[in-house]
Amino acid sequence: MKNKFNINDDQITFNKQLLFHFYPGVLITLFYVLTSKPLVMNGYPGLTALLMAEIFVLAPLGLTHLFLKGKSLNGRLSLKNVIYYTKKLTWKEYLIWSLVGFAACFIIYLPLYPVGLYLKENLFSWLPQWYFDPGFGTIDTELIAKMFLVGIFIDGIVGPVVEELFFRGYLLPRMAYLKNWAPVLNGLLFGLYHFWQPHNYLAITAIGIVLSWIVWKKQNVYLGIIIHCSINILGALAGYLAATGGNVIPR
Repeated sequence: MKNKFNINDDQITFNKQLLFHFYPGVLITLFYVLTSKPLVMNGYPGLTALLMAEIFVLAPLGLTHLFLKGKSLNGRLSLKNVIYYTKKLTWKEYLIWSLVGFAACFIIYLPLYPVGLYLKENLFSWLPQWYFDPGFGTIDTELIAKMFLVGIFIDGIVGPVVEELFFRGYLLPRMAYLKNWAPVLNGLLFGLYHFWQPHNYLAITAIGIVLSWIVWKKQNVYLGIIIHCSINILGALAGYLAATGGNVIPR
């Protein structure tokens, strides 16, 4: 009989945690930088490159890493034992914790959003405008609205699902040796991985810690997926509605 999988035997060292948290962000940012300028020069909004990065870098990279890990654990391409936090919850627990997590993230983000805009103007003004502006490259708000509509699926579902599976379903339980500090470090590294949004480090890190803590507390990565997808879908929807009204929300 095969021994039952024990997550304590599959911990990832601190140095490897740093590597695994950051290398996707490096490759996403590299793709973003290389594709943004050509795209905006051809009339596409800056948001286009970021959505492409989620589809062509984040999703295949994250899923490949997870499935290869599954192959090393199970002898076949599988997510069994890779995504560890899958504890069963009642529908009431899903509802309550999802609402609590969403509300906490929203409350945290509201005061930190203008801080991010301030840092963008005063600390990161040396970066090109297309690095930040989702509408840069075109004045066609109809086209921008369409990209935000696409973003509801890509940035609202695809990206968050892969990120939650990778960062909080796979990496978080493998830093159990940090005990109560595990969700804090996981959330911090998740925030820092967003190299393409340095001005928003404070907000993303704070939200990351909330998500990591909830997933860690309830040992259920699906809560992270629900909350993360809800936040991003709301953001993409707000961008879409603003663009249809002729405005572009800065990020």
